[in-house]
Amino acid sequence: MKKILKGKLVAILSLVFLVVIAGCGIEKEEETSGEKKEGGVIKIGVIVAETGPASTLGSAQAKTVELLQKQLDEAGPIDGNKIQLIKQDYETNDTKAVVAMDKLISEGVVAVTGATQSSTTMAIIPKAIEKKLPLFTIAPIQSDSEYVYSMAQSTTVIAIPIVEYLKKNNIKKVAWVNASDGFGVTGKPAFEALAKENGIEIIAHEEFDATATDMTIQLTKVRKSNPEAIIVWSRTPGAGIIARNFKALNFDIPMIQSTAAANQGFLEQVKDDNENILVVGSKLSVIDQLPDSDQKEMLKAFNDSYVKEFNSKPDLFAAHLLDGVNVVVNAIKAGNVTSEDIHNYLQNDLGTYLGATGTFDFGVSQASPEPDGISVLSIENNDWKFTE
Repeated sequence: MKKILKGKLVAILSLVFLVVIAGCGIEKEEETSGEKKEGGVIKIGVIVAETGPASTLGSAQAKTVELLQKQLDEAGPIDGNKIQLIKQDYETNDTKAVVAMDKLISEGVVAVTGATQSSTTMAIIPKAIEKKLPLFTIAPIQSDSEYVYSMAQSTTVIAIPIVEYLKKNNIKKVAWVNASDGFGVTGKPAFEALAKENGIEIIAHEEFDATATDMTIQLTKVRKSNPEAIIVWSRTPGAGIIARNFKALNFDIPMIQSTAAANQGFLEQVKDDNENILVVGSKLSVIDQLPDSDQKEMLKAFNDSYVKEFNSKPDLFAAHLLDGVNVVVNAIKAGNVTSEDIHNYLQNDLGTYLGATGTFDFGVSQASPEPDGISVLSIENNDWKFTE
């Protein structure tokens, strides 16, 4: 894991004070001499699933937008410019997300953060590429576009703590179960390659429809292969349903789920019956259990502000949104207020950046943060427990 070098102090300050200034359309009146006057508006687009089935992930992101806008308003203009976050709820509908993207572009944003789901993100990426608009994705996706910055961990990065957990517990044979949707099918290839390098074998594989209400058949089939652990790649509510089926069948092995289950909705689904159920989650969810570090300090700052505002805790999905907006604050503070300038700054000048999701270095890779912001978490007293 890379050391946290240039950019760390700036990143921490950005998170502590939640002063989020993202690259967006900057509207300014022109003097008769051609010089720009102060007093414009910088617009940032945000596309999240505030309602609909994916709101189990998107609601915390929508709240984070509200919190950041409040902090921006309290902080006042930056160099005379008001920062405006324009939030679009796409209602867990990919078509509506594309319409929302068009609307944001028409309103003059020059950076967008979104969307909550992987399939939705892939639907809006072509618009960003066409307009050369920096897009900060908050769901696991694969894109080689220079204008796409992934704030969510890639499937390979999510798999890293799972493999580390399996090795630590001497688990060599696992069963794999995934939803057959856009997110669910991405996990196995990435995990399989990493597992093979570490002597771990997938001995059974089953899929289920993402809208299914019972996965007992799939679990019964994988049980016949005698796995030492079951790995599940699905978002809620499916993730919670299969976890309940797992408990009903009295498995005595671990079930490990992906980051898509690292939310309060999943905890509610498995309430009071969650032994041996683990999730790859954010260290943001276990702040008080972490050793002292710069990372802990910054996570605590965001957590405390969020809890004070909403009387609930932020999750990994809120952290993705936070980082997606916050990385641009550094570009703006450095004097970059156009899409092109922000894009160039992030690729060439930002350097290593410590975010709430993990450590980023866009000059090296735009595909994912490092795995230092996540860990395999267990559940104790219906809350997350740090396992390291």
